[in-house]
Amino acid sequence: MPKKSKKTTNNIQNASANKLRERKTEFAASEKPAIFLDRINIEILRNIIKNPDIKSSEISEKIDIPLSTIQRRRSRIETSAVLKKSFEIDFHKLGLRVADLLIKISKGDIETIVSDIVKQHSKSILEVTVRLGQPDINLVVRIAYKDNDEVYGIMRTFNTIEHIDSIQWSELLKEVKIDKHGLIENLFSRVKTI
Repeated sequence: MPKKSKKTTNNIQNASANKLRERKTEFAASEKPAIFLDRINIEILRNIIKNPDIKSSEISEKIDIPLSTIQRRRSRIETSAVLKKSFEIDFHKLGLRVADLLIKISKGDIETIVSDIVKQHSKSILEVTVRLGQPDINLVVRIAYKDNDEVYGIMRTFNTIEHIDSIQWSELLKEVKIDKHGLIENLFSRVKTI
């Protein structure tokens, strides 16, 4: 059996390393980076959740970790799938009202029904959620509307969709903001850290 030369062995190793790098690059390009929930990342998350506008230098001072470490880890956390940042429109300040339409569907494909609802009223719908547990309500459609006539018109068109048995509505008067500190602490206590 002939011996492989050192040059041939190095070429094979380099080719394997290049293929591995290519696969890692493909994975990194297609997937959001994974983060490990160690003590430092949990502290960064706690601070970001408490104050989304906090500066990395402030976090660095609070938890006594070098700024460069905080910046690198924060960047990875903020681009991961773990954390979501969004803005909300205050519809009341725009003169609109917000309500949940509580819908009972007896049978039929819920995806088709949702699709019909969205087609008919996409300009009024804020979100649609499918529910489980309450037998009389299995679909909730949150809408923004101007007056009672508009919500009544929306409900009437929903009633024309096959398999919708009933619709109730409930207007949101005020959203009560709560401190989620206890919830966050509970979440982090359940996560195994490295």
